[in-house]
Amino acid sequence: MKKYLMAAALIAAVCVSVNAKKKEVKEVLFGVKSGIITISSDMGDMPDFSTMTALGGGNISFGDSTFQNLMNNFNASDMTEQIYFDDYGRKTARITVYGDNITRVISVGDTTYTINENENTATAMPIFGGGRNGRSGGFGGGFGMGGVQIGQIGDIDWMNLDKKTIRRNKIKELGEEQVAGVTCKKYSMSPSNQMGFTQNITVCVYKGIPLSTVTESDWSTTSQTAVSFMGNANFSQSFFSLPEGCKVSQMNMGGGFGGDFMMMGGDFGGFGGGFGGGFGGGFGGF
Repeated sequence: MKKYLMAAALIAAVCVSVNAKKKEVKEVLFGVKSGIITISSDMGDMPDFSTMTALGGGNISFGDSTFQNLMNNFNASDMTEQIYFDDYGRKTARITVYGDNITRVISVGDTTYTINENENTATAMPIFGGGRNGRSGGFGGGFGMGGVQIGQIGDIDWMNLDKKTIRRNKIKELGEEQVAGVTCKKYSMSPSNQMGFTQNITVCVYKGIPLSTVTESDWSTTSQTAVSFMGNANFSQSFFSLPEGCKVSQMNMGGGFGGDFMMMGGDFGGFGGGFGGGFGGGFGGF
């Protein structure tokens, strides 16, 4: 009897071990421990949000005309963005300044927080299943849009491209290009998301870190480029945590698509930081 029990326990242990190996996912990391990236964005010709249709037909509810006017009058040249990363990309903070609004986006565990620094408030949003390592962050990564975000770990391990990833994303190597004073590898890719939308993306990568993206979609051609890159930089770890006394609210995913989701913490500055660090990168395939 003891032999049968021992055999059963051994089989169970082997099964657990095998299942654990199946679920194990290789961690994607940068080849640089820490850094500061300053970004310039060109959103191209923005679509008319007042006439945008939902996936199943009919107009999407964007809350009110004020939001629509903000979106239609959005000028990326008025927005400044900086990304701070540490621990080879495990920690990231994206700081966006748009007008008087200062927004910081961080990921803690399975949640992304968009922080309004002026009001000391934050909106929490769960990181959805599309993001590898739980850190792909914005809307594009979470919903599998196939976008690439500057200074952000995503689904693709650029330092260890395998045949499956290359085939699935139709990745082609295009040589080298200088971005922000460093030599990057340049790639083209045409990923498709679960809903069948395809984007054509050109990305320049330095030691696993995307530093430049150009995204072509049915809506427009958008781009983001690092204008400066400081590798192995030293800065305060407070960038990666919520400020003391910050009031956190959960995002209402059941309301209008734009009312809560886009405004991210009650200010328009959240658009740049919380919305995937690039309209084209995350949302262009919609």
